[in-house]
Amino acid sequence: MIRLAQAVRAILLSLILQGVNSAARAQSSPPRAHVDGGVVEGSYFDARSTGAVFKGIPFAAPPVGELRWKPPTSVPAWRGIRDAKRFPPICPQRLTSTEYYAGIAARVGGRPAAEEPLSTSEDCLYLSIWTSSFGSAHRRPVMVWIHGGGNNGGWGTQGTETGEFLARQGVVLVMIEYRVGAFGFIADPALTAESPHHASGNYGLLDQIAALRWVQRNIAAFGGDPSRVTAFGQSSGALDVTCLMTSPLARGLFQRAISESGVCTGPFAALKEPVTSFSEHPAAEESGRELARALGITGTSNVVARMRARSADEILAAMSSHPGIAHEVIVDGWVIPEQPDRVLAEGRQLRVPLVVGSNRDEYRTLAGAFPVPSMAAYPEQLLSALGSSAPLRAFVPRLLDAYPASDTVVAERKLFEVNNDGFGASARYVARAMTKAKQRNVFLYYFTHVVPTPGGRALGAFHTGEIPFVFGSEIGWPHGPFDLNLRNAISAYWVQFAARGNPNRRGLPEWPRYVPASDRYLELGDTIRVGRRLRQRQYDLQDDAQAALDARIR
Repeated sequence: MIRLAQAVRAILLSLILQGVNSAARAQSSPPRAHVDGGVVEGSYFDARSTGAVFKGIPFAAPPVGELRWKPPTSVPAWRGIRDAKRFPPICPQRLTSTEYYAGIAARVGGRPAAEEPLSTSEDCLYLSIWTSSFGSAHRRPVMVWIHGGGNNGGWGTQGTETGEFLARQGVVLVMIEYRVGAFGFIADPALTAESPHHASGNYGLLDQIAALRWVQRNIAAFGGDPSRVTAFGQSSGALDVTCLMTSPLARGLFQRAISESGVCTGPFAALKEPVTSFSEHPAAEESGRELARALGITGTSNVVARMRARSADEILAAMSSHPGIAHEVIVDGWVIPEQPDRVLAEGRQLRVPLVVGSNRDEYRTLAGAFPVPSMAAYPEQLLSALGSSAPLRAFVPRLLDAYPASDTVVAERKLFEVNNDGFGASARYVARAMTKAKQRNVFLYYFTHVVPTPGGRALGAFHTGEIPFVFGSEIGWPHGPFDLNLRNAISAYWVQFAARGNPNRRGLPEWPRYVPASDRYLELGDTIRVGRRLRQRQYDLQDDAQAALDARIR
């Protein structure tokens, strides 16, 4: 028996040493993958040599020089092994957005997380990948994160830190960069004329489409399943995800979608003609003319060439001094062929499983205040929150009934509500459009978690508040007793949805499919529970106003 025990111990020790040596050998050889353009080399984030991260992989050629304000083109090939261990520069932008999360941390009584210094460059069309199944034959679902920032700023790791937390739960996580602001969303008559598609603008959306195409071709090399790709985003990233659902160029590139606090409801500016509806939109091509004027470029000859000759800093300075220059998704006749509302109303959008929702107090971090100078001004302010006053004036009695106020203090609170309801009502609108299009796997949520400090309670469930719970990121906000459970639940719902097209799994509260008749949703807060008919009177009012606006452009 003694000899047997000694033999068993010797065998176990040998196996352990073999495992250690194997891991050491694997760790001494960084992970490599062959992708468009050549071989990239990343790094491991676990001792088993299956968790790997690749940072800064190019998915398109640098959009510089003659390629500025053009659709992304193929990645140039490189020789040898390309290092993929550092995050890429972020796309050019005014870096006021770097203060957003630090400002929230200060307001809720936390401490801002340390951030690496940021650099910007027009050479910014890169993506980063986290996988815990590198080298495995088993293909895992893929989640492609499209960051927010008003399509004017932001970057992949802002507020998310890394994709490691989600990767460890069983997905391949991809974060992409795309052109923003004037570089990503300017339209111009000369740009339209040089395009074989007779379109300009929406270059940021084209970058997202190019990244999704890259994922289809290359993600299997990282253990990902190209037939189970979830496009998910927050704020303008969420708007972009749902806009892609109406674009013929994005068909087949993703099989599920998650939209956090943003959807593609409009109407949007059109390329060549004004759109008078939700707001007064001049022809989108006017944005390019305004940028040229802001740059001091006069005359009509070689305008685009002269604009391309200007530095990125000069363009950013022009945008800063002329904040009214448009930089948004437009109806260009190609990427977005027609008003997305029309596509949604007629059920012609991409019919993929969808998670969509909003936060209870979105505007607490988006607007400092909604001052009401007098009660006589209140009806007009309510009306302007819905859009252009002329076509909606008949809604004033309903607005005053849905958002009653007896004095200016209450009226200011009600103006916050009507703006917040724009997020919630739009989310429900898209959920209903998807169910009308016969997509059964549609799930509506309402995020209500509040940071448990006096400053946190003042902010409520603010815009971006759900992001740390999705990504497991630590960005300096104080924790409450229910935070860990909420983080584990939200991330598990998201991962399960990416895997199955349905977020429900054993051990979590049931999340019912959205059905307009029952109007049920899942509240994601300190208590996770099913609710129904959330702010129904207010949301119905906003739906009717949206329909009235849409009717003017059809």
